[in-house]
Amino acid sequence: MMHDQAEKLRQLALSSNAITKGTIIKKNCHSNNSRVITVTSGKGGVGKTNFTINLALALADLKQNVLVIDADLGMANIGVVLGCSTPYSLLNLLEDSKTMGDIVSDGPRGIKFIAGGSGMYHLANLSEIQLQYIIRQISFFDDWADFILIDTGAGLSKNVLNFVMAADEVIVITTPEPTAITDAYAMMKVYAGNQGYAPLRLVVNRITELAEGQMVVDKLTQVSLRFLTLPVNNLGFVFEDRNMVKAVKMQTPLLISFPQSIASRCIQGIASRLLKGEKTAQPSGIRVFLEKIFNFRR
Repeated sequence: MMHDQAEKLRQLALSSNAITKGTIIKKNCHSNNSRVITVTSGKGGVGKTNFTINLALALADLKQNVLVIDADLGMANIGVVLGCSTPYSLLNLLEDSKTMGDIVSDGPRGIKFIAGGSGMYHLANLSEIQLQYIIRQISFFDDWADFILIDTGAGLSKNVLNFVMAADEVIVITTPEPTAITDAYAMMKVYAGNQGYAPLRLVVNRITELAEGQMVVDKLTQVSLRFLTLPVNNLGFVFEDRNMVKAVKMQTPLLISFPQSIASRCIQGIASRLLKGEKTAQPSGIRVFLEKIFNFRR
């Protein structure tokens, strides 16, 4: 059985349509690797997934090709926020001999997303042949995507930390709530303890006034620099917005349902700063990201 599956994967890897099947179109002018950015938080309920999807849409509005990967293991939150579902995850590449064109779903404004489900978790147990097949398939996006956003689960589990440590850049989402601030610092502490080197950026969500957001930034940047020797940059604030709740109930992203709302404008500003501001000198791309994940789990 395992021999048959391995042989099937070898044949698929050699097949000319193994990658290009579906609606993915190569961008001829794209020569650099994708910027792989992990979006994470110390605790749940801070608006991380909604932020990730709306950031992807804001980047798409800036003419960027964006792929979102749902790495919240066992969940399917990305599809819920977008109001669309997909029957496949990364695991189907192996179990059902699907191609990347089969499992990638089209989102609004040209963004694409991959459901995580349990597929990301099974990266821990892949054979070398299986790993290389997945890497070959998903590496195609380095020729297409300007940004690949990894939406992790909340908390400090080993799975979450692996996704954080493997990324080119990391965005930490928090809110002004004391527990959220404490948990965001805990994430930074674990990151520093594992010799994380990727640029770490902070977004304070659900603020009611600028002074509130700045207080959170000052507190976290000061303690992280003093006790962890870890520089953390402020990427921006997102104001509390009742329209976000409405958008969630509508299963339509905020930037589509309420594009002129205050939270939408905040996220658009963050996307602009992310695009124009400091980035890694040489993004490693999704291939290296996956190889790191695999090595962390061995």
